[in-house]
Amino acid sequence: MSKSESRVLLLENDHLEMAMSDQEKDGFSSGYDSAQEVSDTETSLLKVQQPYLTCDSQCDSESEDEATEVMSYKSTKALCEHLKYIVSMPELCDVTFLVGPTKVPVYGVKAILGTRSRVLYQLILNQQHQAEAERSTFKKFRKSSSKSRVVIEVNKYEPEDFRMLMQFVHCGSVDIGIHNVAGLLCGAYQFGLEDLRSACWDFVRRSLDSASGQDTAHALMASAFRYNHHKTTRKLVSKINKVLQETEHKKKDHFHDQQSNGSKKTSKMSTTV
Repeated sequence: MSKSESRVLLLENDHLEMAMSDQEKDGFSSGYDSAQEVSDTETSLLKVQQPYLTCDSQCDSESEDEATEVMSYKSTKALCEHLKYIVSMPELCDVTFLVGPTKVPVYGVKAILGTRSRVLYQLILNQQHQAEAERSTFKKFRKSSSKSRVVIEVNKYEPEDFRMLMQFVHCGSVDIGIHNVAGLLCGAYQFGLEDLRSACWDFVRRSLDSASGQDTAHALMASAFRYNHHKTTRKLVSKINKVLQETEHKKKDHFHDQQSNGSKKTSKMSTTV
């Protein structure tokens, strides 16, 4: 086998340029294109002849216009439906509320409940500490304590009303009606849901101001009677009583006006005869 030699690696530094010139004469290159030597005057001319290397204010404005062209897309309806499905599946939830005297289970997600309401977060946290303290007395349950579901008893709500309340906490939407507005209003005050509280009061105001306000007031009173143990119900009852009193005064005033108009008509008829 012939012995290969590399002249470049064995040369001293002062002979490197000579070796490179010899390789270029023989048709070899180093693999990199060397830049041509230009003077200072030539470099200034090159900068002037290449305007595409610079970006003026027009370029900046165009880039800003392109950056502001953003489309915001939201699909809240589909998200709400998916969250409703999650709440309806006990396997996907980690909190169980036992509501009413019959202990009807209503499910929830701990992360969503704690994020939406500080009161619910504290309630879940206290229940977790209490459950861990109870399980600490039994050694065989120590390892599985972190995997257990949080169970909270709720005695002062109707099961369906509390289920609708939890639906609002998870999904941000709920159907407010005459039969559940009292329960939703009490839950909004107890768990610090200001947006639901405003929506319930707005529903009450619109319902009482409608043409069938008196009938609606009686229906609301029956709904509020189921939550007479809540402080919020007193505000609702006083609101309903105020509307009922106003309607009674209007009826009396209207009756007196009719009587006065009738007496005036009879007096006119007697004078003409």
